[in-house]
Amino acid sequence: MKLQSKSISPLICIGLWAVITVLTASQADAGERVQLEGIIKGAGCTHFKVECKNDDNHIALENDFVLVMPDGEYYFMPNVYYAVKVRHAYRLVRVHGERRRQEIWVDKLVDLNRSGSRKRNPRAKSTWDWADDDFWRSK
Repeated sequence: MKLQSKSISPLICIGLWAVITVLTASQADAGERVQLEGIIKGAGCTHFKVECKNDDNHIALENDFVLVMPDGEYYFMPNVYYAVKVRHAYRLVRVHGERRRQEIWVDKLVDLNRSGSRKRNPRAKSTWDWADDDFWRSK
């Protein structure tokens, strides 16, 4: 009897490992295509729910920026360059991309504010597009 239980144990472990691996891999690739509007704010201030000032000193000290939705939910944008996030800090933007858990892999970022004004722009301007990014093109 002991011989049978010892031979079945590794098979069960291997089977469980295979099932967990397949489920994890399928979840990692699953993403929902979204188009969201929100304000880009500092990640630290947003996470700790602290109201931070929109000034150069604070923006310079912020490590990362997130897209904050009107309901307070926020998403990291790991494939958008830090400089692009800084340029759009505390501005209303529209983001097109793929949402995975608490992050959005951005395809396009559209600025909904007018330059130097807080009024909404009727002609929004696409300011960053993953497809047109020279970084990924070989020269």
